[in-house]
Amino acid sequence: MDIRRIPLSEIDLSLARLRQLPEAPVREKADSLRQKGQLSPLVACDCDGKLVLIDGFVRHRAASRLGLDALLVAVVTLSSPHMKAQLYLRNRERGLLLLEECRLVHELVAVDALSQVEIAELLERHKSWVCRRLGLFQGLSPHLLAEGGLGGLPGGALRRLAQLQPRNQEQLMACVNRDGIPFHDVGALADLLRRAPDPIARSYVLDHPQDALERARRPREEPADPRLGEAAQALLADLTVLRQIALRTARRANQGLGGLPAEVIAKFSQAADAAERDCLAACQAARNALPTP
Repeated sequence: MDIRRIPLSEIDLSLARLRQLPEAPVREKADSLRQKGQLSPLVACDCDGKLVLIDGFVRHRAASRLGLDALLVAVVTLSSPHMKAQLYLRNRERGLLLLEECRLVHELVAVDALSQVEIAELLERHKSWVCRRLGLFQGLSPHLLAEGGLGGLPGGALRRLAQLQPRNQEQLMACVNRDGIPFHDVGALADLLRRAPDPIARSYVLDHPQDALERARRPREEPADPRLGEAAQALLADLTVLRQIALRTARRANQGLGGLPAEVIAKFSQAADAAERDCLAACQAARNALPTP
């Protein structure tokens, strides 16, 4: 490994497209550089004479803010896929953000033409890990990804946002930015929008996101019917929940499932038969529990 002192202007930052650089770590690193100097070299790959940075993006940005001219850089020679893999492997202990992992996996598929199995081997992860991140990236709005507005989202919020249609994702993030909704509330807001039963309810969530969140978080206390004992009250609550689930199931079924393979159709049919049998038995048992007039 060749360590050189390289002017910042000569370091290629093209792989920064795969990274998110939150403000707080940059400020902390700037303070460290100011007080202690550079403690470890950046790592760059020599690609036909260009030094492409693969580790040390936060340090590079912090050094630029401090007006430093050059930094120590460890220069390595790697293929394009292995160079990108180092973005993940060299940050494994700290961990990349979920969106960074998704961007990296997508890049290795779309640009480097690697299979999911090859990526799993390269990143030392299971194939299912690769598949989940690729699927999540493909489910996110291309517009939001291009404008970089998703970088601050927690992983859970990002996953729940991806369950919406791209247009709904864009509408939701527009109202989040408009009303200053904290990023940790985006997941809950995405759930409200996804479960909204009609266009009027969806419009309310988008027009009044903070109020919608507050209403959803209020405890729902049903006044106890003084004519019912504890067992009867609990059974009545169960029947209410059972009806709500039945209505939701019918609504989802009416929206259609698209094409399904034969073995999955058989599985759905078996599940429907079992649910019908057990729900009918539960309702009959509730009727049988009623005292005779």
